[in-house]
Amino acid sequence: MRTSIVLWSTVSGVVIGVLVDATLFGLGLLCAAAAPGLAEKLDRRWLTLAAAALLLVIPAASAVLGFIEGRLKAS
Repeated sequence: MRTSIVLWSTVSGVVIGVLVDATLFGLGLLCAAAAPGLAEKLDRRWLTLAAAALLLVIPAASAVLGFIEGRLKAS
């Protein structure tokens, strides 16, 4: 039972992180549509690297928080 609590909390953390990523991606598309000239001025390589890092870090961090939450629930 304890393992399932930790596992479900970790999975729910990942799901929440993916939802946050989807929201940030949508906001980025909205901003790009609202200000099309801004995208041409930015360096796309650094912007792509920063976005990819952010899209990987958010679910990983929320998974760690979910794991910690699961351990607190199980104890």
